Amino acid sequence: MSWTTNTTAPQVQTTPSSSTIDAATSSSFTLAAKTRNRSSPFVPLQRLECVRVSRNIRRSGSRFYVADVFLQRSATRCRLSESVYRASPASQLSPLAMCDFMMAEREPDFVVERRFSEFRWLRDGVVALIRANGGHVSTCVDCQELVQVVIASKHQYWTVRRLFGSKQQRFALLSAFVNDLLALTTSATRGSLTTIVVESCIVRERVAEMLHEFLKRSFQPSLGII
Repeated sequence: MSWTTNTTAPQVQTTPSSSTIDAATSSSFTLAAKTRNRSSPFVPLQRLECVRVSRNIRRSGSRFYVADVFLQRSATRCRLSESVYRASPASQLSPLAMCDFMMAEREPDFVVERRFSEFRWLRDGVVALIRANGGHVSTCVDCQELVQVVIASKHQYWTVRRLFGSKQQRFALLSAFVNDLLALTTSATRGSLTTIVVESCIVRERVAEMLHEFLKRSFQPSLGII
């Protein structure tokens, strides 16, 4: 797959090119209808809790951002973890700081490595979908929330932040965007399980497919050696 990075304007693209729309609707992001076994690289989005970009690495001359992916934990596991930290010096932290501290201590369930351009491709693809389905977006509550995510100030000026921001600021930028998409997608999906849906949201479904593909874990096939 070819990824295109736009470095000419540090703002949201208001009129995406035809190539961007084509990329956003490309069949390469359509999930194949096939049986998934234990070795499947796909994990249902509903099982994901959050994503945290924690570091970058260089491989074959390219820089990759490593995203730690955390799965939802059972209520029992959460209570056990909280009880442990309440008995530690971290108990003096604020609730938000405590949450950040606990996440930093957790081991990710798996990691994915993506270039900065791939994060931007995901964002540009979402923008292109919104622009290409303006009629639907104007009447869809889920899509209005998606628009708010895209136009939020914290998700603007990626080029400027990449060039002049610190490493930690770039990590925070990428993490926040993916997590906001994940929160919208999974909350809408969970709601649809108990609500009669008259007409499915084509934009939401497409974003879910793109995010699903983006967070697909890669691994080497097992040789069967223990």
